[in-house]
Amino acid sequence: MNIISLVFHQHRKPFLAMFALTLLSGLLGIGVLVFINSYLLQSGETTVQGVMWQFAALLVLYLAAATFAQIRLSKLGHQFVFELRTQLLKRIMDSHDAQIQLTGKPRLLASLSNDIRSISMAFARLPELVQGVLFTFGCSAYLIWLSPKLFIVTALILTVMILGSHYVVKRVYTSFKAMRGFEDKLYAHYETSLDGHKELKLNRYRAERFYNEDFTAAAAQNRHYAIRADSYHAFAVNWGNTLMLAAVGIIFYLSIYHHWASLADAATITMTVLFMRSPLSQAIGAFPMLMNSQVALNALNDLGLTDYQSSFHGNETLPQNWQSIRLENITYAHPMQGGHHFALQPVNLTLKRGETVFLIGANGSGKSTLSMVLAGLYTPQSGRIFVDNIEITEANRSAYRQLFASVFTDFHLFEKLVGDKGEDVSAELIAEWLGRLKMDEKVKIEQSRILNSKLSQGQKKRLGLLAAALENRSMLILDEWAADQDPQFRRVFYETLLPLLQQQGCTVFAISHDDKYFHHAERIISMKHGLLSEYGAEEAVRVADEHSR
Repeated sequence: MNIISLVFHQHRKPFLAMFALTLLSGLLGIGVLVFINSYLLQSGETTVQGVMWQFAALLVLYLAAATFAQIRLSKLGHQFVFELRTQLLKRIMDSHDAQIQLTGKPRLLASLSNDIRSISMAFARLPELVQGVLFTFGCSAYLIWLSPKLFIVTALILTVMILGSHYVVKRVYTSFKAMRGFEDKLYAHYETSLDGHKELKLNRYRAERFYNEDFTAAAAQNRHYAIRADSYHAFAVNWGNTLMLAAVGIIFYLSIYHHWASLADAATITMTVLFMRSPLSQAIGAFPMLMNSQVALNALNDLGLTDYQSSFHGNETLPQNWQSIRLENITYAHPMQGGHHFALQPVNLTLKRGETVFLIGANGSGKSTLSMVLAGLYTPQSGRIFVDNIEITEANRSAYRQLFASVFTDFHLFEKLVGDKGEDVSAELIAEWLGRLKMDEKVKIEQSRILNSKLSQGQKKRLGLLAAALENRSMLILDEWAADQDPQFRRVFYETLLPLLQQQGCTVFAISHDDKYFHHAERIISMKHGLLSEYGAEEAVRVADEHSR
């Protein structure tokens, strides 16, 4: 199986050590059976007490080896899951935003929760599989030594059992794979029920159709395949138990009526077979979990995320005193299921250090897309980006992104406020900016951590600007930041905050529809159908008016 092979390649030495311990525990288990047959059953009354002490010591050794082997395997499994979980989140953080959007939040959440949990549960059962396989081989060797003929009979029965179990396990795998697909749909419906909660409350007919036609239908399909998987699993376990009991009966029949072995040997053989029954049944029972983990691992590999890199920072750097950022013939099309849709036409744009630029345009014209390309969050399909005369490539794209701070329309407000290099920010500087943002009496910040949880969208945006200002980057992107502010604070933003940021050497690239304040921009560019045009303040007002119609 791929998952076991993956563990072996990533943790070879611990895996081999665990395997050796498990093999030792299997040999000790067989040794217990040999001891019972060779010493306990053949000891006289005078010597049995001494033999029992040896028997007890052998049992203690078996208990210690088997337990330690399982603990080592459990530690190995949990370490693998830990690495898988942490690396997956790092890969999500490192992946391009377009890929994250294409994959979808529900699918990513399902992988972070269900897939990781499935793999973790599989490793909880992995000791049973390894121990069951090794015990089976060890017991088989002992059976050959006792009676080759009865071993052949037992081996035939075990072969039938394994073939039947394999057939059933394939069906279990198919069921788990189908379940995994419906889990993505369920997560999407969970997200819809939360994001659209108000709309569903206001329109109960919509709520009823969503609940019955979308969510319940997906949940019913998930239930169907879960029951199917459990049914196959139950059959596989009972199939194995039935054939093991059949093997016991056939061994006694052949021994008593056909004289293939003595009654004592027959008893020892059946005891060995029954000893095999538990680990072998546990091994068969572990297979569905391992099949489910394989489905989960395949789902993780199909996410299309960036390969794992331990470092957060590349070796490349860019000059902090840059004077211009230049976009040459940039094109970009959103990757979507079924092909590309909206596309930026060849864009040529130069931004100078310290200037304030407004971007205007109708909804859907490409403004936000351009800002994402500018920030390095979207990689253009063609064209080049330069910082001064340094071309931005994959090698230095991470360093390029570090020039930017932003408040996009869908921004996330982190509780912890940090500086340019991730350092703590002084309380004095935070208080200074809270005063400028008129938030000093509305929000509580302790040890650079925002404590208020219930804020309006406009207040959250002010704190988003606070976080961006404290990062002290040379380039600031604001995507319709002022749209949720009251008229009084809009004036503060345009007439006080933007000039202050400019004085601090920050280049501001703001998407705006506030034509009343266009004169505060040094340049105004317009986006229409993916094409850029540049206007003066007065002409921009006319263009903005046309866009709004």
